Amino acid sequence: MNIIRSQTFRAVATVGLKSGYSNKLITTDEFKMKLAGAQKMIFSEMDIKLSTKISPCTIVFSGQDEDSISLSFIQYPKFPYEIGNLKNAIIRLIEILMHSLDQNRVVIVFDDETLMLEDKEDLIDPGISF
Repeated sequence: MNIIRSQTFRAVATVGLKSGYSNKLITTDEFKMKLAGAQKMIFSEMDIKLSTKISPCTIVFSGQDEDSISLSFIQYPKFPYEIGNLKNAIIRLIEILMHSLDQNRVVIVFDDETLMLEDKEDLIDPGISF
């Protein structure tokens, strides 16, 4: 048996399934189609193939209750990338998904930092109350 070791790398991002701040829901099939398209763009632009685990979840916050999808990424030991390139590819993938799925804000959690990508800082989900 061959064992391949690599430095642990993880990233997680959660994307809501409401288009914009409307009640129009994005289906899982539509999400997968947009994800596959974004993965192809990343490969074309950056020569990086991003395997992505998706898991259904719900974001609950101060009145917000939104079905969502959590995307998980790892450094796959069989096909490793330089960490900086891998992070940049994930950030770019999330940026592409945000635009194609009409999302205003997505947070990416890496082991060493958390990033928030935001299109319009003054827009907040109207379901959130402070």
